[in-house]
Amino acid sequence: MRAAVAAGSGVVLAATLSASPSAADPQTPSLSEAQRKVAKLSHEAEQANERYLELKTEVDSAKKQIKKLRADVKAQESEVDEVRNDLAKTITDRLTSSPMGPTTQLLASGDPDEFLNGLAALQSYNSTQADRLAAFEREADELEVRRKQLSSKLEVISDAQAEMKKQQTTLDKRVAEAEDLVERLTPAEREEVYNGDHGGTSRGDDDRASSSAPKVNASGRAKKAIDFALAQLGEPYSYGSAGPNSWDCSGLTMAAFGAAGVSLPHSSAAQSRMGASVSRSSMSPGDLVFYYSPVSHVGIYIGNGKIVHAPRPGRSVEVVGVDVMPVSGIRRVG
Repeated sequence: MRAAVAAGSGVVLAATLSASPSAADPQTPSLSEAQRKVAKLSHEAEQANERYLELKTEVDSAKKQIKKLRADVKAQESEVDEVRNDLAKTITDRLTSSPMGPTTQLLASGDPDEFLNGLAALQSYNSTQADRLAAFEREADELEVRRKQLSSKLEVISDAQAEMKKQQTTLDKRVAEAEDLVERLTPAEREEVYNGDHGGTSRGDDDRASSSAPKVNASGRAKKAIDFALAQLGEPYSYGSAGPNSWDCSGLTMAAFGAAGVSLPHSSAAQSRMGASVSRSSMSPGDLVFYYSPVSHVGIYIGNGKIVHAPRPGRSVEVVGVDVMPVSGIRRVG
């Protein structure tokens, strides 16, 4: 399902720009209303997409932990079996050599020296048995702890996968609603909806999109990440995509910093917890800029009040003003 949405939603929405207008529909919204509704639906779809990706990251991490936990449980089971077998063998050997039991045999001895030597040996034997029994109990307790850890982690994965399905359903629904809305517009109106707005929060000339790569004053990993992102200008947005020919917002930032040698998860919310927080006044090229609360969008600051980002279906990777959407945080990860 994810592959179908990732590969198709952006293409379908973009294709509606050139489709023929439908028959007159009394419910066809005005251009301004269509812009507002499409922006809202796209934002809600992106929220579901980014939440899905965050959950997927959690599931992937949990699966790696489960692999180790299962190995730990198996190793602990071997430890328990070894201690149990050792304890059983010791008891069996003792009973075989002294059918009447060590205490009865000791009391039957008529030799004082033999009695004293036997008493010391019995005390040592009892102490050894107590130590072995305590060791068995410790190993058994540890096995139970590891089994509970494994069970808990499996529950986490099950819950996360159920939530992923819920977010996928929301994403599909919002994409369908946006497509249906756009199909009721004329070609010119569709073009205006997708190319004449910037998420419904445009704040003037400084926020206008650009598909041309500006000069950036950066160095090191920040420059490599920015150069990678700018090289994708004009490539389409697609939910869940991380290249090489289409992107969603966190897929673009993940790939950009991956090219610079910095590993990031494919989730804007997860990325917002990476690196170090940066104040607005200290922001520099290469910093990640996050939007909305909870976080559901991310772009890379390139200087001069601009970011490069993958916006939403029907649009392509672009350079816009940093305040094109409500900023919720800035992080330095390089």
